[in-house]
Amino acid sequence: MLEDAIWGEIPPGFTKVRAGRGRWLVVRDDKVDSITASVCRSGSRQEVSRFEGRERLRSLSLANGDTALIRTYRHGGVLRTCTGSVFCSWPPRPFRELSITEEVRRRGIPTVETYGAYVEQLWGPFYRGWLVTRELTGAQDLWQVFKSGFVQELGIDRILRAVADSLRALHREGVYHTDLNLKNILVCQERGGVKGYIIDFDKAKLVLGDFPPELVKRNLNRLLRSVNKLDPARRHFLTSYWDDFVNIYYGVEADAV
Repeated sequence: MLEDAIWGEIPPGFTKVRAGRGRWLVVRDDKVDSITASVCRSGSRQEVSRFEGRERLRSLSLANGDTALIRTYRHGGVLRTCTGSVFCSWPPRPFRELSITEEVRRRGIPTVETYGAYVEQLWGPFYRGWLVTRELTGAQDLWQVFKSGFVQELGIDRILRAVADSLRALHREGVYHTDLNLKNILVCQERGGVKGYIIDFDKAKLVLGDFPPELVKRNLNRLLRSVNKLDPARRHFLTSYWDDFVNIYYGVEADAV
């Protein structure tokens, strides 16, 4: 297997580590001593976090007081029951997501910090993968914000505006999130106000030139499907909230509609 096919393009500030035969680790330079292959694949000394994707993420307390979140890659949809956590795309998806997430951060879009990514070859082109990120203190995903009643504390207008601002920035910088949903958006109360963070760039795409309006609509429709799936009766995410969100998104850049 060619070296480039294994690693892909690793961003500056990260170190490539061969953790054994068929085991590869990419780790941030200042976390080499904390994030290892065994930390990624093992649940020892770790707890189940309050965050979840296709399953609950694991959390690990680091020596500097930060908390790392460890996510195991799993398929969704039909493939979930067939292949589970086994993948065969190269460069591996954890390395690709790490690289894109760092590029998103470099472009000034609010997202989480990546600490590392680990890949373990099973046989031939098949592998399992893990991604390690920094836990965003005090953040909740957008679905939890509405379900927990946190929305009343922060204010619906501030939340919708924060999320719309981050999504607009994502599109302005040419990033298309192919799996945008309520659990891939974090909301956090910070000193400067409410802020929206977009995460999980597993299958995101970078677009050259002006961001096409049809991709904006596709992203918004994908997010709306998530709302309808998680809250079909609209007990928490009211219909008026969605209308307000779309107006806020387009209101700043009306000429882009």
